[in-house]
Amino acid sequence: MKTKDMDKIIKHFDTCFEQNDSTVIHPIVDDGLHIDVLLYGPNDKFPFWKLVTMGASDYRMPPVQNTVGLNNEYMMFVDSDIDLKDKDVLIWYYKSLLEVATYAYYNKTHITYGHSFEWKNDDPDDEMIAAFIEFPQILGTTAVLRCKLGFMKTVTCLQVVLLNKEELEKLMEIGPSAFSDYLYPEDDSKPHFLTERYRSEKF
Repeated sequence: MKTKDMDKIIKHFDTCFEQNDSTVIHPIVDDGLHIDVLLYGPNDKFPFWKLVTMGASDYRMPPVQNTVGLNNEYMMFVDSDIDLKDKDVLIWYYKSLLEVATYAYYNKTHITYGHSFEWKNDDPDDEMIAAFIEFPQILGTTAVLRCKLGFMKTVTCLQVVLLNKEELEKLMEIGPSAFSDYLYPEDDSKPHFLTERYRSEKF
């Protein structure tokens, strides 16, 4: 990704998150698609961690009907009680986000809102086995969804929510639209937008 495009993405999320204190995490291994991750700490407006990819949109996905874009970046929200200043803790969330962000590239497929996919964990203690692609509704604005990098390129910014076996089964049972309503209910019910490594009552 060109430096000027990186600057535009950083400015976009600085504006949406109302903070400009992100840390750039560079990839340990570059397998053809160079993706950095921006880490934003909890702030007054959005009191949770924000991790955002920067570079996933270099892959232009094959066109399909009923999509919101051909170039995606992805974000993940993590509870403020999780210590992402601890590198050993951060690395799991970082790798999980990159697993989702590189899925379309490695499988030469298209990922958009409402899509989901699952994987097999080598570690039997690893609870999260799937991801659901959502709109980041907790931010309260649709402006976050689009980041214009140039005349011919607009990036779509989507949220990643990791799921365990029971939640994946719920998604399969009720479908993506109803599951989105479960994650972000329109009534006064608790939203379920945080990504966790170990599921807790905060989800």
